[in-house]
Amino acid sequence: MTDGHVPSSLQFRVAAAAGGGDEFVGHTKRDHISYVNRLRMKKIEGGDAATLINVLTSRQAEEPGFFFRVQFNEEGRFSNIFWRDAMMREDYLLYRDVIIFDTTYRTNRYNLICGAFVGINNHWSNVMFGCAFLSNENQESFEWLFKVFNESMGDEILPISIFTDQDQAIANAIKEV
Repeated sequence: MTDGHVPSSLQFRVAAAAGGGDEFVGHTKRDHISYVNRLRMKKIEGGDAATLINVLTSRQAEEPGFFFRVQFNEEGRFSNIFWRDAMMREDYLLYRDVIIFDTTYRTNRYNLICGAFVGINNHWSNVMFGCAFLSNENQESFEWLFKVFNESMGDEILPISIFTDQDQAIANAIKEV
């Protein structure tokens, strides 16, 4: 159900069309999406999560300035991850005047949210300061992310200003951290 890279909402629509309508599928669209998300998370906790962590650990061993953190949920499953390389930190130290933090909504194979920290250098080009994959967009996840971002850059060197969308969970997490 998760290997075909077909969005779960489309899967539900096809099942509903084949069955004669939403009411004949046997579950709601929300239930279907939640079930598919759980399957994808189980797939991540298997070999893919271990592979990702192994790759990041190897890179950290080879590149002293590489930084990453992984958060696991109460059940010991992969929840959130943040990483940045040495150049991202150097760019941050030079161009941290304005940081743009934005998220995409579950556009990848595992249905994770991608959060990017971006700035603008003296040539008016975008520079990446760090990247994360989050399993949800709640305040706790964003607080974890912002704390880890600050830790990765040196806790005493905080961002000067952050632009983001109007997501209340992000705004609350920024105020808290």
